[in-house]
Amino acid sequence: MKKFLMLVASIALLCVACNNATEQVEKKSITISGTLADRISAGDNVAIRISGEDDNLASTQVGKELSFSLTADIEHEQFLVLSINDKPLIELITDGNDITIALDEKTKQIKVEGTRYNEIMRNLTTKLAPLVETMYSAEHEAAEKAHEQFLETIEAAVIENHNNPTSIKILGMYAQYGGDSKRTEELFNLIDTKYEYLSEYRAFQNTLIGSDLIDLELKDQNGEVVALSDITKSGKWVLVDFWATWCGPCRGEIPYLVAAYEKFAPKGFEIYGVSFDRPGSEDKWKTFTKENSMTWINVWGSADNGSWEAGKQYNVSSIPSNFLYSPEGKLVAKNLRGEEIEKILSEHIKEAQ
Repeated sequence: MKKFLMLVASIALLCVACNNATEQVEKKSITISGTLADRISAGDNVAIRISGEDDNLASTQVGKELSFSLTADIEHEQFLVLSINDKPLIELITDGNDITIALDEKTKQIKVEGTRYNEIMRNLTTKLAPLVETMYSAEHEAAEKAHEQFLETIEAAVIENHNNPTSIKILGMYAQYGGDSKRTEELFNLIDTKYEYLSEYRAFQNTLIGSDLIDLELKDQNGEVVALSDITKSGKWVLVDFWATWCGPCRGEIPYLVAAYEKFAPKGFEIYGVSFDRPGSEDKWKTFTKENSMTWINVWGSADNGSWEAGKQYNVSSIPSNFLYSPEGKLVAKNLRGEEIEKILSEHIKEAQ
């Protein structure tokens, strides 16, 4: 089973000009152009924005020849999101050079050229692809070995790229696939702090073990807003679970979540399930949770354009992702899989009196 990944690459090179001991951030003009014949139509609106922000840096319309070109002044090298008619299409990585985009005629995949950071991530994901396939399709022993090799490859890539911002997204993959929490923090501390301006860096910093709860206020299946912080304030443990009905690995985790909830809900445990289902599929989401005995708090996390708005502060780039908080609002564990959920809850939650 393939992991549903939305691997997002990270970028940043802080450009500083010093003038009489005063630091000024230099802007860099970058042009993004391309042709995407099967993905766009004449008259479509193409826009770019910084990942994690709402306002566009630049926008243009697709011409009759199905090509586009837009230019923006960027203060730092950044993660950029390119969207078509307000729907995210691809995330780009800038390193100060112009970027060109094209559609590969054979694979029908989008090719990005002009930035070395995109190249780093492309090479890494190509290297990891067979390991991911084995992790989710092979027998237990082979899958375990592939998982170990996967984490070793990721760890080496973080260390190799610690002085460029791709390390932030690479480390996110390490944590996402069950890397040791202590080692995750050690690797994070290797990353150059000059990338603190990136929202992804701050989000990762905010989801280290021991960090404070990141509050969410989302609508449940009855249209009522449920604040995540209200759960911990009531003295309960809470697992914040990001998922979707279309995600195979997410569906595979549901029996374990159901078992853990039935056992520990009477003892002060709650699940705050954040759905990233596509806009317009709300009824399917409601039916699915009912049919699969998901009787915990289920809320809607997708924005109208399909982006994973609710996951931004948690730096969620792939699902399933989950975060376990104590009643004191401290992050105790994350990305628990299978029986790990019951195991760690057993360590922390006492038997009901």
